[in-house]
Amino acid sequence: MKNALITGATSGIGASFARKLGKEGYNLYITGRRIEVIEKLAYDIRKKYHVKVTVVLADFTIPQEVDNLLKEIETVPFDFLINNVGFGHKKKFFDDTYEKQYEMIEAHINSFCKITYLVSRNMRKNKNGNIINVSSLAGFAPTSFNHLYSSTKSFITTFTESLHLELSPLGIRVQALCPGFTRSDFHKSLNIKEETFKNRWLVRWMDSDKVTELSLKSLNKKGGLYIPGLSNKILYTIVKFLPRKLYYSLARKMGM
Repeated sequence: MKNALITGATSGIGASFARKLGKEGYNLYITGRRIEVIEKLAYDIRKKYHVKVTVVLADFTIPQEVDNLLKEIETVPFDFLINNVGFGHKKKFFDDTYEKQYEMIEAHINSFCKITYLVSRNMRKNKNGNIINVSSLAGFAPTSFNHLYSSTKSFITTFTESLHLELSPLGIRVQALCPGFTRSDFHKSLNIKEETFKNRWLVRWMDSDKVTELSLKSLNKKGGLYIPGLSNKILYTIVKFLPRKLYYSLARKMGM
């Protein structure tokens, strides 16, 4: 049987990946923090697709909980890894305590790297596997209010592309998934109002299921960087080639 590990599977993109891989016959190990929500997801997948679903509660800002997860999965031969843990801060960097801000570094970098190291090391032995690391379009766009989110997502993207360069010759497909505006509990948890979810100009909100569908299709063709949606690709191109001085000026005017 095929095995898949999906972190941050409680809702949104992570839950969508869990449903899609469950449908494909993968036995799942899914992590999250909201026990009622993730247990309901596990129950639904088991009932619908008749696969084994193991729930591991883990807070990725707490190193000991991540280490406990690693001990539980260290002997499992995973065919698929999806790193989807992510959260945003409600306060700006200097308006918050450093300890609270550091939680994002712990989750997006330290815990992320620990899990990737363990699972991909076993994939290297078998010379087979799939890895999708969920980053963000925000990783290409520095902002004046979301310092660590955009910075740590930038790390995830670069790190994942480096993995792709090393592992693809071994038969392991690796993708840095960089979605843009995606409807999920992520934005609700930051108290972002529903009217913000409306499409405006190049801002085109996507559903989680569409993001994961496009991601898996792209992974079957090639690895490396993947940005779902035409409007997101255009935004990426604009940010990439816009002169930095002009970008800084626009970002300040737009409150970015």
